[in-house]
Formats: sequence, structure tokens, C-alpha cells
Amino acid sequence: MTEREINRIRKKFILTSTLSLFCVMLLMGGCIYLFNTLTMQNESRQVLLYIAENDGELPLDEELIVSSDDPYYEEDITDYGEAITEQDIQGTMEWSLRRIFGTEDFQTQSQDSMYATRYFAVLFDDSMEIEEIKASHISAIDNRQAGFYAQYALGRKNPFGSIGRFYYLVAERTSAPGTIVIYLDRTAQLMAIDRIVFIALALLGAGTLLAFFFMRLFSDQIVRNEVENAEKQKQFITNASHELKTPLAVIRANTEMQEMLEGESEWTFSTKRQVDRMNGLIQNLVRISRARETESDDLSPMNIAPIVRETADSFVPVAESEGKSLLNDIPDTIFMKASDSRVRQLVSLLTDNAVKYCDPAGMVRVSLSKSGRAVLLSVSNDYADGASVDYSRFFERFYRQNEAHSIISENELKETHPKASEKNGYGIGLSIAENLVQSLGGTIRVSWKNRRITFTCRF
Repeated sequence: MTEREINRIRKKFILTSTLSLFCVMLLMGGCIYLFNTLTMQNESRQVLLYIAENDGELPLDEELIVSSDDPYYEEDITDYGEAITEQDIQGTMEWSLRRIFGTEDFQTQSQDSMYATRYFAVLFDDSMEIEEIKASHISAIDNRQAGFYAQYALGRKNPFGSIGRFYYLVAERTSAPGTIVIYLDRTAQLMAIDRIVFIALALLGAGTLLAFFFMRLFSDQIVRNEVENAEKQKQFITNASHELKTPLAVIRANTEMQEMLEGESEWTFSTKRQVDRMNGLIQNLVRISRARETESDDLSPMNIAPIVRETADSFVPVAESEGKSLLNDIPDTIFMKASDSRVRQLVSLLTDNAVKYCDPAGMVRVSLSKSGRAVLLSVSNDYADGASVDYSRFFERFYRQNEAHSIISENELKETHPKASEKNGYGIGLSIAENLVQSLGGTIRVSWKNRRITFTCRF
């Protein structure tokens, strides 16, 4: 695994973790805000309904009001002091789910809630003329403003709603024919919600910054196992390829010596063919390992058009020897940030693949063009049987489409399919091509249309 890939994994982990935490905290803050808003709305409705039932008044429990003119004032205080118990105190502090969610009947709440309620009410008669304005529970609104607000509420479709810092209710009067419009001031509650939102946003920002800091601090330890596994895999491929080369060379030398003494046979041909396949597989595995080790630091701006044309033209004799044609559509100048060796290897892999699997007497085309700021390299060939192919797996390592499992002798293979071994791939070439494209900062895709298959690289 290269340094570039390690840094990419670290950055992706840090970004994903930080965004996940940010989204969770934002969702929690949104739920808290929504809960408080709905609770305030339910409370406001209960208060407004209670005031409407009493024709714009808040009747208080007179038994709880003690006047200083009462001759038994001192005695009442003494009696209260002796009568109050711990259970009474606990009862005044009792809470319930209905109270938390704002669905408790306003009449059952404490007298302090009624004293703290700021509202005004406008009573209309049955001809919708203002009969009375009750604004003794609020000082910020005069009678003229109260009448204006009442007319505005009557013109709205919803009989209950909010206007600025007020909640309003339009209802039928209970004591006489007519309509009552009540406005409830919720300034204190709205300021409390705004304060909660501000604190939540501050915590959200601070928590995100702290999470980002700690993710950067511990990201090296988190990806360390992945780095160690990749290093072990690379070391295994290198060691295995080195260890396998010697026995394969000995097997091939012994087989060739046997052919010199006894002549070529079906068995010696099969042995050499399998040795060649193993050697090719080992070379491709080493090539994949090296392709993933390449860094992007050696990339530099260059004209890749001559490189692509020269590499593609080198396959013209190969294509013509198989009865196929190879054409190119490459301009004189296409500049991009690239590496000479990687561009040559990429074009070689794609062109060799196109020539190898092109239909008999078919045509291979290599084209290079520019689309806006992007550079497009495409290699296509005739492929009539491509309609039912699963192209999504083409870049999987060791994947081969329509792999043959026929029972055929090596002599028959040699006589009837002299180039079968050349077309038996390892399912690695396109995977290497994908790694090369990614190392050049591009993407590769495959498509099939009009009986032709096309590999398109976009840089």
C-alpha cells in the first residue's frame, strides 16, 4: 500500500467519522428544538382554550388569596405553617408526562402560571362588531393594536396559529352569541427556545472540532492494521514469486531435455504450456504489486499523443497477422499530467486485450481526445457476443468471462487451437489497467453498443 493510499484512507476515515458525528448531533439538536416548539404550541392551545371558555378571563381560586385586612390573617398564617407537611411540598413539585409534553389542562396548573400569563382578548358580538377589549394582563398592547390584531386573526383560515411572538385563537363565546379572539404572548418561552438552540449550535460546533482533532490524532493507530496487512500481502507475493521461479525453471529445463532425448510428445507440450502459464501468472502478480506501489509524485505535464500513437501502432502487425485491422484517431498534441512508462503500459494492456478478443476480421480502434478539461482515451473492438456479458465484473482480479472447461487433449489443442494458450488470460490485465488509470488520477469504464465493446479512460 502506497503512502498516497494510506493518506487517502486516513482522510476518508476522518471525514466520514466527523460528518457522522455532526449529522447525529444536528439531528439531536433538531429533535430538541422540535420537541420544545411542539410543547410550547400545545401549552399555548391549552391556555387559549381555557381563557376562551371563561370569556377572556383567568378566574383564580379565591380560597388561596389571603388579604392583610382579614382579622384572621395572622392566625391563617400560623395554621398554614402547622398544616403543611412533606407530602404537600412534594405534591407541589410533582411532574407528569402530560405536563412535560404540554397537554395538561391549564386549569389544573398552579396559580403562579395564571399570574404569569400575558394575553389580551377581543370580544365580538353576533354582528362581528367589537364589544369589549380585555387587555389588563398585558402592557405592551393598547386597545387600538388589540383591535387590529383581532381583525387580522379573523381573516386567517386557521383558527389557531402564531403571529410573531404571539399565539392566537378564534373561538365562539360561551356566555353570549359572538366570537372571541385571544392573543397569548410567548416571548419568554421563545427566548428560552432560542437560548437552547444557540447552546446546541455552540456545542455542535465545539463537538465537531474536538472530534476532528481526536480523529486526526488517533487515525494512524486505526489504519495501522490495514497497512500491516497490505505490507504482509505485498511481501508474500514477492517471496512467493521468487520461490516459484526456480522450480518452474527446473521443470522446463528437464522437459526440454526430455524432448531432446525422446522427442516432443503430448505430455511434454502440456508441461511446457502449464509452466508458461505459471510464469505469466507470477509476472502479472508482481506487476500488480508494483503498480500499486507507484506514487503520483513522478507525474509531470507532457504531450501523451505521440506515446499513445507509437504504442498503438506497435500492435498493427499483430492485428494484421490475425486478419484484423487496427486504426487510431489520435491528434498531434494532447497535454496532461502523466508518466511515460505508465501511459505506455496502459495503452499496451488495453490494445493487446482488444486485439486478442476482437472478432475474426474485426476492427480495433484507439482514440485520444479532449472533452473540456478532461482527457479521454478509448480502445474499442468488434465483439458480437457481448450482449449477455456481465461488464460490472470485468475489472475484478482473476475474473474471466466464458471460461472453458472442455476436455481436450494437448495434441488436439495444439493442432486445432494453435493460439488457444495466447487467448487464455489470467483475469489480471484489466485489473492492472484499472490500477494504472487510478495512479494517473483517472477512472475507467467499459460499455457495449452496436456490437462493439469500448474501454474508456477519463483523466
